[in-house]
Amino acid sequence: MQQAVIFVRVSKKEQDYQRQVEDLRAVAQSQAVQVVAEISEKISGAKRNQDREGIQQLLELSRRGAIQKVLVSEVSRLGRSTVEVLQIVEELTQLGVSIYVQNFGIETLKNGKRNPVAQFMFTLLAEFARLERETLRERILSGMDEARRQGVTIGRPVGAKEDKAVFLKKYAAVARQLRAGLSVRKTAKLCDVAINTVRKVKALL
Repeated sequence: MQQAVIFVRVSKKEQDYQRQVEDLRAVAQSQAVQVVAEISEKISGAKRNQDREGIQQLLELSRRGAIQKVLVSEVSRLGRSTVEVLQIVEELTQLGVSIYVQNFGIETLKNGKRNPVAQFMFTLLAEFARLERETLRERILSGMDEARRQGVTIGRPVGAKEDKAVFLKKYAAVARQLRAGLSVRKTAKLCDVAINTVRKVKALL
């Protein structure tokens, strides 16, 4: 029986990924594969693979030979950067790990060999995800420009700056972990905050 991982991701902390998990559990049952891990992320898909703990965990399991299949609901769950997604696909393919995409019912490996149709689809879908994100970004920037033209102030008032002491007090738990010698990555995970926030705290200490 093949060993599989369920991989799910949402972009925002308030979003829920449980529906993805339930759907993929049903897929695993229908394919008669054994789920050995369920990896979940609440992070932007535009982040680099090296900055995503879920992706790193997935790659570690693959490199150890602990899994033969990854189940995802759609390509964008792996990421929204075409280059980063294709890097994941390529490494898993070389390791003999197949990626099953539920919404299209395709796999990257067929009888242990590359599925050219799936490879093409991944490239195409990852690029669509990137374009979708770029379009959204352009709309946001356009809306901000229009608001400025109408005299609306965007962001903090001119001259306003969060006081260092206030910021450190706000993230006191983060400061404690850093002073104790924990790494930025471990502190971010332990305190459930963004890595950039931890880096900012570290710079102020």
